[in-house]
Amino acid sequence: MEKIKKICYFVLNIMLYWVALLMPKNKNVWVFGSWFGKKFNDSPKALYEYVTTYDESIKAVWITKDKVVLESLRNKDYLVYYYLSIKGIYFQLRAGKSFVSTSVHDDLYAPCIGPKTTNVQLWHGIPLKKIMFDTYSEEKGNQNIYGKIEKLLTPYNKHRNDYLTVTSVLTQKVMAGAFRLPIEKTIITGFPRNDVFLSANINNDKNRAYRCIYMPTHRGGDGGNFDLFQKYDFDIQKIDKILCTNEIELTLRLHPFNAPSNELMKQISKSKMIRMDITADIYETISSYDCLITDYSSIYFDFLLTDRPIIFSAFDLEIYKQNERELYFEFDDVTLKPNCLNWTEVIDRLIGLKENGISEDYRKAYLQLKERFHEKGLNENEKFSKKIIDKLHSLQ
Repeated sequence: MEKIKKICYFVLNIMLYWVALLMPKNKNVWVFGSWFGKKFNDSPKALYEYVTTYDESIKAVWITKDKVVLESLRNKDYLVYYYLSIKGIYFQLRAGKSFVSTSVHDDLYAPCIGPKTTNVQLWHGIPLKKIMFDTYSEEKGNQNIYGKIEKLLTPYNKHRNDYLTVTSVLTQKVMAGAFRLPIEKTIITGFPRNDVFLSANINNDKNRAYRCIYMPTHRGGDGGNFDLFQKYDFDIQKIDKILCTNEIELTLRLHPFNAPSNELMKQISKSKMIRMDITADIYETISSYDCLITDYSSIYFDFLLTDRPIIFSAFDLEIYKQNERELYFEFDDVTLKPNCLNWTEVIDRLIGLKENGISEDYRKAYLQLKERFHEKGLNENEKFSKKIIDKLHSLQ
């Protein structure tokens, strides 16, 4: 029975692909999906909400593969459909443009997104680690006859991006190579999710705590191999006491692979100034923090737009470079000194920033780094979402 289902699904996909080839497209229908169709976040979310609010000429449709997300968005009166529903399939077949953060076959229903639909890759960050075809080949070695036939019959599974959004000339070069796209298919517009930084105003209330967030990058494999806390002097009681004395709040947002031990989690739950963040979309709150602590996460490239301090905590730099993907840049060339080697150094640095602010040398280095990864003038006046829409309209 399972085999029959797979065959039927395979045949349906082929039929839909041919329908997508023949179906006339409506240039004013845009479909959006993100993170394997399981989440409502990142740049597709930001652009979808912008279009829904400011461009009445566009029918923006969110496509999801998650029933919980579907129900949640419908409760907010968003135009959203399940990817396999009749209306979901219809709008994907008719879409003039599609927007994704990973790939068409991950975020949407790939057979329905035909070649006549312009796919715009918004991606999910400026890469420090190598990505896409810089880390693997599109070809999967020598295939047998069945594999070759399947590949021939399923062109919709091939990575396809008609346009790719980037943030500067430097990132354009890197990402064009990673996605194997001509430079002219990469458009320097900035990322829609970073619109939150353009209108964000830091709260200068002297009576509130200084707020910082720790966001390390995801590391592959078993979380037990990646202790980012006890191994690096994270004494919860000592640190919490210091934070209380200095009126500093520390928020931890971690990937499940790198979560603290159960015992440490219990201690965190009892602390006064240390808390965990598990919200669905960090970009709803990220602009409210006074300081970011990170290691190799691309979040710091985005956070540069705030002009607020970043503390680098690459505790395991050499181990990371040996065990994880290669980096596009030398770490020291694209980060800000000093790099803290343990939590004692991080907390000392944090207190210094709160009390004294940043030095003139740090400010100059910060600005230089910002201008390398965000085109000068790009983050002024207009939102990144509007820049993307205007650019796409000009390319029609």
